[in-house]
Amino acid sequence: MERFLVIGGTGVAGQAAIGAVRQRFGADAHVTALWFGRRFEEIAVDGADTVLFGDITLPETWDAIESASGRAYAGLFYATAMGEVGFPAGRATPEQIAASDRVSFDPIPRLEDRFDVGMVVAYSTFFNLAHQLVTYGAMAHSKAAIERWAAEPGPGRRVCIRAGAFASASSHAIKLLVRRNAGKLAEMDDPILREYFAGAKASEAVEHLQAAVFAEERERYGDTHTGPEGLLAAHLRVFDDPEARFVCVCGKTVWVDTEPQGRVLA
Repeated sequence: MERFLVIGGTGVAGQAAIGAVRQRFGADAHVTALWFGRRFEEIAVDGADTVLFGDITLPETWDAIESASGRAYAGLFYATAMGEVGFPAGRATPEQIAASDRVSFDPIPRLEDRFDVGMVVAYSTFFNLAHQLVTYGAMAHSKAAIERWAAEPGPGRRVCIRAGAFASASSHAIKLLVRRNAGKLAEMDDPILREYFAGAKASEAVEHLQAAVFAEERERYGDTHTGPEGLLAAHLRVFDDPEARFVCVCGKTVWVDTEPQGRVLA
């Protein structure tokens, strides 16, 4: 029986990971899904055999995973992140980046060491697109750390799924923070922010900036508006192409890259 561990099983990426496992391995695979929130409640995670609640940054959560499902997995999908956003990535402080890394990146190599895992999959975005850089804050730096990690050799296979903008709880939170920070953004010395926020209603500025993200994605990659179908296809590509290290998806277009995006551009 193939066993898989999904950190962040309730989210859009986590659900795509579970869906891909079921499509490739069927009911014979065992999926353990971890989720975390402000308070515990009994929930069901679609496609998961075992559902656990816990903060993945804590060693006691790792112990709980091993007690419930063992320490050996064919694949681990790290589909969770938390960090300060809603301002230009170039303005993130070392303290903000460290706080973002605490959840968004640091547990990945620790889990890789703690468990016997054939493959670890983590998630990035096209964070260096101009219209993403102005609002992606500290999170852009954590995604860059994930890409650097994926490019290095590890004890097992390392894969990064790099996805275009898609609707999720995280993307909704970013929009809310950008709207809340609209006044400050309008005063920043950045031509993109001045274009969209100076003299504009916050709600309209946010929507226009989101449209610009999609437009830049289409211009750069030929597709946009990534959804569940594209995310599922990217995960299936991970299984179908064992040599792939960076699997990219934008809209419904999926392709393989060989290099990390590099540092966050100012």
